Amino acid sequence: MLRFSTLFICAALAEAAAFAADPALLSLVMPDAKVIAGARVDQAKNTPFGAYVLKHMEPNDPNFTKFVAATGFDPRRDVSELVIASNWTEADPSHWLVVAKGTFDPTRLSLAAAAMGGVVKTYKGVPVVTSTNAPSSDPDAQAIVSHMAIAFLDNSTAAMGEIDAVHAAIDRRKSGAGVATQLAPKVQQVSAKNDFWFTSVVPLAQFASAMPDPNLAGAMQGNLLGAIQQASGGVKFGPTVVVNGEALTRSPQDASALVDVVKFIAGLVQTNRQNDKTSAQVSTLLDSLQASAQGNVMTMSLSIPEAVLEQMIHTVRQQRAAPKNDPAK
Repeated sequence: MLRFSTLFICAALAEAAAFAADPALLSLVMPDAKVIAGARVDQAKNTPFGAYVLKHMEPNDPNFTKFVAATGFDPRRDVSELVIASNWTEADPSHWLVVAKGTFDPTRLSLAAAAMGGVVKTYKGVPVVTSTNAPSSDPDAQAIVSHMAIAFLDNSTAAMGEIDAVHAAIDRRKSGAGVATQLAPKVQQVSAKNDFWFTSVVPLAQFASAMPDPNLAGAMQGNLLGAIQQASGGVKFGPTVVVNGEALTRSPQDASALVDVVKFIAGLVQTNRQNDKTSAQVSTLLDSLQASAQGNVMTMSLSIPEAVLEQMIHTVRQQRAAPKNDPAK
């Protein structure tokens, strides 16, 4: 039960949309962070698309319902802001820390976690919950959960990640060191104009090892995508949803080539709009695509009417739910 709850909270936080960087949360991030993303859930709730997403992520799992009843905590309602950070290394990309601002009841959450098989210990006055009941039949999940910890720094701040990362976040909070990550200037830049944002100084090719699809992993290590040394971007919600991105490449030639490839792929989809329903839907979205290069930086943006995006998601859901014809019959 605790395993489910821990993983669900992590997934719910990671899928939340919108953010304006909060220095109090950013100060908990490791100084050597190489990847940082953020979201502002409370702002997302006040946009049509944010409300649409929240409405359609209602979990039917009875375990989650029991978890909410026992703890009084619902991440869809009680989380307002978050930051996700990692001091990524290609050899071990698993070191992530999630820090969140919201409404928490540390005592009730800790008691509920203990009742579900968790272990509650205090680190420098902060309750930290860890799990010891991961099923042995799932070694990967067991390894993840056994090293996972959730700490409630106060009634409005929580941290989740590997035990050492959570302890380090508590240390930073206690020391009052302030924002230390070297990515802070870029974080402020991208978070100021986006509701959901990210920034990374990890070359794109290094993410290949974390990709489950070998074809995608191979593409990320190819000459073109391998040229991306840093990346940032985000999404701004509103009547029109704006998606934007920026890639720092090895050279101006790489940036120009990346623009050409983006435009070429968009052109192929648009050419095929008459022959395929899905291509027609995607092609409509690509009509507003803009991509350009300046020096070794490639930028792109895409504006999508919120109603169009909703309709497209609704269509995809219908297609997935529709029964497939059995060719054997």
